[in-house]
Amino acid sequence: MSTSIDLTPLSRQINEVGREIINNLGSQIDGVQANLGTVRNDLQLTRSELADLREEFQQFVEEAARVAAVQQSQVKIVDLKAQLDREFGHYSVVRRTSVGLLQGFDVGNISNAVATNVAEELMIQTPRYWLAPALVALAAWSHDRQDIAEKSVQEAFSRDRHKTSLFFTLVLRRQGRMSGSVRWLRHYMASLDPSALTREFAVILEASSCNAFGPEGNELLSAKLAEWSKQLRQHPEAVEEQVGRWTSELASHQLQLGSNEYQTLRHLCAQWNTIRENMEAASALPEVLAKYRQVRDHEAPPPTSLEDLLDDILDTLVTEFDAEELPLRREVTYHEAVIEERGDLNRAEKKAELLQEALEETNDVVTIQTMGAISPELLGISINTQKMAIGVARDDFRTAVGRYCSGYRAKEETDIVLDFNPNHSNHASAHGFVGAKVHVNSGQQAAEGLLRDAWGNTMNPKIERARFGNKYYLQPALIAAGIAVVLLVINPIAGLLAALIGAGVIWYLGEQKKKAAAQEVKALEHIRQEAYDHSVQLYRNAMAELTDANLTYKELDAFEAPLLELIDGWPTTVKEN
Repeated sequence: MSTSIDLTPLSRQINEVGREIINNLGSQIDGVQANLGTVRNDLQLTRSELADLREEFQQFVEEAARVAAVQQSQVKIVDLKAQLDREFGHYSVVRRTSVGLLQGFDVGNISNAVATNVAEELMIQTPRYWLAPALVALAAWSHDRQDIAEKSVQEAFSRDRHKTSLFFTLVLRRQGRMSGSVRWLRHYMASLDPSALTREFAVILEASSCNAFGPEGNELLSAKLAEWSKQLRQHPEAVEEQVGRWTSELASHQLQLGSNEYQTLRHLCAQWNTIRENMEAASALPEVLAKYRQVRDHEAPPPTSLEDLLDDILDTLVTEFDAEELPLRREVTYHEAVIEERGDLNRAEKKAELLQEALEETNDVVTIQTMGAISPELLGISINTQKMAIGVARDDFRTAVGRYCSGYRAKEETDIVLDFNPNHSNHASAHGFVGAKVHVNSGQQAAEGLLRDAWGNTMNPKIERARFGNKYYLQPALIAAGIAVVLLVINPIAGLLAALIGAGVIWYLGEQKKKAAAQEVKALEHIRQEAYDHSVQLYRNAMAELTDANLTYKELDAFEAPLLELIDGWPTTVKEN
């Protein structure tokens, strides 16, 4: 009689041990997969954050460079002005003395001996300065020393014939000697080349604007200026140069958008640079309008006397136009532009280039008039003279406005694209977003549909891979069946038990895997929706900013009309004021 063996307890133990081992193994595998997913996501986020950090650091570096440039220019200006004072400060004594002598002669409280001593001392202290012998001539003239006066005039003339001629023109006019003044003026004008005038010619513009030379002198000036202007303007390149200067004047008044403005549009829009450049270009129009309205509306108090007026012009002549000082003054102009442009060296160079034209040693008469209209302070002329110069250059100014506006309008983008690239958000960086280019003209519904499709194309393959499929059972079932067949051959009962245990384990692991897969699918679907919602919000923010940018641009661009109206109504002569 055969003895039967009860393998039920053994079977139960094997089942429990197997279940425990498999549970632990399944947990560990799930844990490893979860950790790998976390590491992958963290790595993508880190890359995105590093890119953002790099961009922020670059902005910080650029801002630090601008601040450093401003500080360096501030220090440099102090040094340059100190150098001007060291090298040319002694000229200021001569300059003050010139007007002081004339005023002393008016009052009659300066003796001839004092005037002579002062003038001769300055002659010794400033051996190359044209004004010193001119003062000696004045002192000699005051006590009828014709021989010394003539020698001194000749010496002053040899040092700087143009300034000397103008100086005595103004002095004689101040003393009421009209014929002598006009004779000096005619001599001065006849010696000039209208295509290469020295900087003191601005004094002629100043005197002309206030009728300083009397009827005969003013008629001479008006006729000569009209003749020269007509002669030079026959050359198209001369007119083109003036239009170019006015265009540069407009460009120099552009405002800059702050780095914290339109951040979403800046991040997404493929044509952001064009939008920004057009807005900044249009921003110059209200600035220029305000500047020249202020010039037009300025009312300078009339001089109390002709002597005061001529003293002011004389002071300008002897103060503003010494060529030796020009290199240092050009440097000062550049560093002042750096400070005004807050350290933006490119903008500063363009602005300084325009301003430094007024500091050239020679210019043609049309350019001097244009620079007098644009930068009167660099020529040392008054606002009244600036008004007259603007009237002369009115057509050039108008042409420049039209060209300037046409230039930036030609760059307007009609098909704005928002580029949702693989790094446009943390979600996009973490999950390998496929990218989407949204055309603004397509409308909101189409744009959001495109983003939904793009996120679907990004996340759906991951979701499908995460879904539980019945094919999961195939491989472990084949393995378990193979083991059961082997055991069945050895021991039918053991084989049967192994088959049952294998089936149970496979079913259990399958249920665990199915549950984990369902959770992963749910998580991925949540991420897909969350990522889509974030991209849609970015799209809506960008659209709001684009709408605001377009409105701002149109408002700024509309200032062309009042600016042209201002130019068209500008008086062409002072008498029209």
